Amino acid sequence: MNDDHLEPRLTRTAVLRLAGAGAAGLALGVPPARAAPTDAAAVETAARAFLASLSPVDRDRASFPFAGAERTRWHWTVPASVPRNGLPLGAMSAGQRRLALALLRSSSSPAGFRKSLDIMALQGVLQRMNTGLSDPFDPDRYYVSVFGTPGARAWGWRFEGHHLSRHFTVVGGTLVTEPFFLGAWPTRAASAYRSVARGHRTMRREEDAAREIVLSLDGRLRRQVVFSSESLTDHLTQNAVRVSPLGRVGVLTGDLPSAAQRRVLEILRTYLANHPLALARAAQARIERAGIGRTRFGWAGSTRPGVPHYYRLQGPTFLLEFDNSRNSGTHIHSVWRDFERDFGRHLL
Repeated sequence: MNDDHLEPRLTRTAVLRLAGAGAAGLALGVPPARAAPTDAAAVETAARAFLASLSPVDRDRASFPFAGAERTRWHWTVPASVPRNGLPLGAMSAGQRRLALALLRSSSSPAGFRKSLDIMALQGVLQRMNTGLSDPFDPDRYYVSVFGTPGARAWGWRFEGHHLSRHFTVVGGTLVTEPFFLGAWPTRAASAYRSVARGHRTMRREEDAAREIVLSLDGRLRRQVVFSSESLTDHLTQNAVRVSPLGRVGVLTGDLPSAAQRRVLEILRTYLANHPLALARAAQARIERAGIGRTRFGWAGSTRPGVPHYYRLQGPTFLLEFDNSRNSGTHIHSVWRDFERDFGRHLL
C-alpha cells in the first residue's frame, strides 16, 4: 500500500540497521559530535574578523539590515543575469578573500566547504569552454553579504554566486543553514582548472544514487516512482522566499526495497554533510522524528546518464529538488528547503 496516512514500514530500528549503525548510532550515519565551541560562536568570530578587515566603504557594501528584504532575496543563476548585492571576492584583497573563505569554512563542514570551492572553480572551466566569447562565468563573482551585526540576538550572512547559494542565520546563539542551493555545470570537467581535475564530478553521488534507486526497481514499483517520462526542466520552487509541500509524487521510502532505502539515506546524508556536524545531527534527528519512511521519492525523465532528468525527495519537514535537464543532462540545479526553518523563521 502507498498511503501517507498509514504507519510506514521503515521503522527507526530498520533505519539504524540500514545505516550500519548500532543501537546508539545515527540513522543517517552522521558520527557523534565532539566537544567544541558552538557553531554559531565560530561563525560570529569569523564574521567579525572579515568585517574588521574591510574599509568603511567596502563594509557598507557588504552590510545590510537583518530585517530588510535583501536577506531573503536569492538566486542561483549568473550575476550578469541577476545582479547580486554584497562584496564580491574580486573586489577583495588576498587577505580579505582568505577571511571571507574562512567565514564560509566556519559555517560549513569540511566536505561542504570543499564542495563550495569545487562549484566556484567550475566557473573557470566554463570560461575555458567559452574562450573568445563574452561570457558571464567568473569565479571572482561570488558575493558576501552580512545581515545585521554579528553577535546580536539575530543576524546572518550569505555567500552566493552562480550555482551556489548558502544562507546562514543566527538567532539566540542557534545557527540555521537552510535554505541552500548547489549546482554544477559541467557535471564532469573536461579540462583542468585550479582545484577541479580533468574528469572530476562535483556532485557525483547526488546524481548517481538517485538513478540507482530507479534502476533497482521493476514493474509496478518503477512505474509508481517515475511520475513523468519527461524531465521537469527545472526545480519547481525556483527562488521562492517560502515554500509549501509540492504535490505527492513517487513512492514512500518505507515502501521501497531495502537497497533502495539505503540509497535514499545516502542522498540525505550527502546533502546534510554540507553542514557543521552538530547541525547535520540536528537535521537528521528532525527528519527521523517526522518519519523517514514518510519521505517520498519521485523521478521524472530518462534514467540514462547524460539525458535530462529530475528527482524529488519530500518529507513532512523538508523538500529536496534535483534537476539535471539543461545541456543534455550535464547541468545540475539542486535546492534543499525546510518548510518551517528556512531563513531561521521558526526562531524569529
